[in-house]
Amino acid sequence: MRRRPSREVIAYGVLVALALGLRLYDLGDRPFHHDESQDAYFSWTFLENGGYEYNPLLHGPLRFYLTAAIFKVLGDSDFTARLAPVLMGTLMVPLPYLLRGQLGRVGAFATAAALAFGPSYLYFSRFAREDIYFAAVTFALVVVAFRFLDRPKRHQPALIGALLAASFAIKETTFITGFVAFTFFVLVLISPWRRKLIDPIRAVGLEAWGWALAAFLGVYTLLFTTFLTNPDGVRGLYTGLDYWLGQHEVGRGGEAWSFYLVVLFGVEWPALLLGAVGAVYSLWRPTLLRLFLIWGFLVSLIVYSWAGEKFAWLVLHPLLPLVLLAGAGVQGIWEARGAWRVAGFAAATLGLIYVAFSSWWVNVDRGADPREFLVSTQSSTQGKEVADQVLALAASRGPGQPPLPVTVDAAEGATFPYAWYFRHLSPGYIDLQQENATPPPDAEALVLTDASRARLRNALGGYDCRQFPFRVWWVRDYSGAIKPGNVFRYITRREVWNPTGDMKEWLCTRKAAA
Repeated sequence: MRRRPSREVIAYGVLVALALGLRLYDLGDRPFHHDESQDAYFSWTFLENGGYEYNPLLHGPLRFYLTAAIFKVLGDSDFTARLAPVLMGTLMVPLPYLLRGQLGRVGAFATAAALAFGPSYLYFSRFAREDIYFAAVTFALVVVAFRFLDRPKRHQPALIGALLAASFAIKETTFITGFVAFTFFVLVLISPWRRKLIDPIRAVGLEAWGWALAAFLGVYTLLFTTFLTNPDGVRGLYTGLDYWLGQHEVGRGGEAWSFYLVVLFGVEWPALLLGAVGAVYSLWRPTLLRLFLIWGFLVSLIVYSWAGEKFAWLVLHPLLPLVLLAGAGVQGIWEARGAWRVAGFAAATLGLIYVAFSSWWVNVDRGADPREFLVSTQSSTQGKEVADQVLALAASRGPGQPPLPVTVDAAEGATFPYAWYFRHLSPGYIDLQQENATPPPDAEALVLTDASRARLRNALGGYDCRQFPFRVWWVRDYSGAIKPGNVFRYITRREVWNPTGDMKEWLCTRKAAA
C-alpha cells in the first residue's frame, strides 16, 4: 500500500503554500528600488545581448543567470524580475524540517513559520537583490553540514562544495560566513566536542573530499566565467575580496555601528526574545548545531556591525541563526512545565501578534515607506506613477509612428530605476547638470532632476512640468530612539521621531504630446 504523508509533512506543505502565496501577492506593485532595477536591467541585457562579466560592484553572477532564465520562459516584467527571490525565500521554509532532529519537531516548525511570515524574510523574499539568495544557500549549507556531522554520507561533501561555490557566486559576504564557520570549528577542534567533527570527516574517506573539491571548482568556474566564455572571471574570488575590502572605509549606507541592533529591536524583537530563550535552552541542552547558532549570531552581528557598509538587507544574515535559535526557544518552551511554560507561551503569543502586524505594515501597507527600518532610500510611489505615465504616452502612439523620444537626466545617479522601466523605449540618458548640456530638441518627455530643471527653466516653455518626489528616505536621529515613548510609538504605530526627506524630480511632457 502507498504510504500516506504524515500530518507533519502536510503541515509543512500548507506552510510552504502560504509562504509562496504571500510572496506572490501584488509582487510587481511596489516601486523598484535602485538596486532592484539594476539587478533586473542587467539580467535583461544579459538575456538580450549576452556578454556578462563578473563585476564585484554588482556582486556575484548567479542571480543574473536565474533571473534571465525566468525572463526567457515567462517574459520580462516587474513581477518576473522578483520571481527568483520569491522562489529562494519560499525554498527556505521547508528546510527546518531537515533539522527537526537537532532543533526538535516543534522548534523546527516554529522556525519554518518564522521564515514564512517574519517581516524581514518575507520582505526581502519580495525584493530583487541577492541577499535572499545568499540566505537560502547559507541555510542549505547549514542543513547539509550539520546533517553530515550527525549522520555522514559520502555524497554530502560534494554537496557542501557545490553550495559553497554557489554562495561565492551570489555574494562576497561568503567570506564573512566562512569566517564565522571556521572560527567555530577551530574552537570545536580544541574542545571535548572534537570527535563529533573529526569522526564524520574521516568516516566518508578521502575520495569524498576529492569530490567536494571537484564540485566546488566545477561550479565556481562555470558560474564566474559565464559558462567558460569569460576566462578572466575565474579570478572572481580575489577581485571580489579586494574590491569590498577597499569599500570598508567608504561606509556606504552611512549608518552607525549599532544599526543592525536597532533594526532587530525595532522590527524583529520577537526573534530576539525567543532567541534569548533558545540560547539558554541550547546551553542547558547543548548540541553542536545549537552551540553553532549562538556563535553564528553573535559573531556575524559583530562582524556586520564592524563592516563599513550598512543597509537593511544585510540584517538577514545575523538574523538567520537568530531565527533558528528562536525556534530552539519555542522547543524549550514546549518542553517546559508549570509557570515557565505559561510565561513562555504568553511571550510567544505576544511576539506572534506583533509579527503579524509588522509583516503586514512592511509587506502590504508600507512597502515603499522609508519610516520602515527595512526600507533603505526607496524609489517613491510617485516615481513609479511617472514611469507609468511615460510608458502610457509611448503606448498611445499610433501604428507607423516612431518610438516616443524620451530623455532622462542621468545626474545624481538618477539613471535607475528608469533604465529598467524604459528598457523597451530606447531613451537617452544625459547628465543635464553639466554646463551647456541640453535635451534633444525632439524629446517628447523629459525626466529632470531639480537642479537641471532650474537650469533649463527658460528652455522648457513648450512643456508641461510637474514636480514629484523621486527617492525618499529617513535619516534617523538615533538620539531620539533612546526615549522610551518614541520607541513604543514606533513599534506600535510606526510613528517616527524626526522627519523623512526626499529627492525632487520633474516630469516634463511636450504640450502637444500630453
